[in-house]
Amino acid sequence: LTLLAVEPLALQYAGADPGTQLADVAQSYLSIRAVALPASLVNTVAIGAFRGQLDTTTPLRIVLLQTVANVMLDAILVFGFDVVGIPALGVQGAALATSLSIWLACGAFCAILTRQGKVAWQAALTWPSALSAMQPLIVGGSSQLLRTLSLQTVLLQFTRTVVGLDVGGLAVAAHQVGIRTWFFALFALDSIAVAAQGLIPTAMAGGGSASAREVANRLMFWGGAGGCLTGALLTVGADSIPAIFTDSAEVQITARPLIMIIAVLQPLAGLVFTWDGIFQGLEDYSYLAVAMAISAVLTIAALQVDALHSSLEGVWLCFSLFLVLRAAGLAWRFWTP
Repeated sequence: LTLLAVEPLALQYAGADPGTQLADVAQSYLSIRAVALPASLVNTVAIGAFRGQLDTTTPLRIVLLQTVANVMLDAILVFGFDVVGIPALGVQGAALATSLSIWLACGAFCAILTRQGKVAWQAALTWPSALSAMQPLIVGGSSQLLRTLSLQTVLLQFTRTVVGLDVGGLAVAAHQVGIRTWFFALFALDSIAVAAQGLIPTAMAGGGSASAREVANRLMFWGGAGGCLTGALLTVGADSIPAIFTDSAEVQITARPLIMIIAVLQPLAGLVFTWDGIFQGLEDYSYLAVAMAISAVLTIAALQVDALHSSLEGVWLCFSLFLVLRAAGLAWRFWTP
């Protein structure tokens, strides 16, 4: 409800001026997607519950179900299905397909958690009496919220800057190719961070800090190696990756330098994501939040420099700076006794 209430203001901050075609399309998309926000939050908590039990297979299966459903619904709702009289809904169809697939995953998560006895629904009515027991969860959740808001603020500022670069939309299109490629690589590298969230506390409980440090060092090696591998793959595919997203030759040419920037950042990204997982496993949420907030403030300040915010490559150099700042803060924490 809050998102719907501030929707016009949020879109304007993102660079979509009221009354423009971009704002109208974005508002219709966001309004439909907002309906799935409660389900998205439930899914996030459910994934955390399974990870806490070192069960990563169940979330994977449900996410695959969600993805398949999303693709099928996209084909039907975006382009229409004349056989059953479903018209082509375009952008609204894409939003509806995503929202329905998220709710489908939410239902699957809730059903499995209930069947396994991992959730007590009656606690939803008695939670005020358990606030004292929930205090560590509240503190950790607040820190995670600050960390997420800092990250999203930076990403929003990048988008807002790119939208203002040209009226034709070339920069925005190329930026989306770059950011989608970044997130695809991120999810591949994040698998090590997910493993760290479970392995580190298990090592701490079983063998103390020495055992946890040994596991952490091993995870860091695999994080760096994974980053080198994804970086090499992106370098090899830099010329062809943009064609996966668009058939516009102009967008492809503009996006290729961004793919190379992403490729160069991969080894460092592998280390950063692994550090994130290690410190989350140690429940060091407050430091992660503060480090992310400081990195975000410095990055947004750098983005105000004319030489950086006046070009797409400059924006992505700021993106690189953001990752370097995060790495510096996490490295200091990791190697400080």
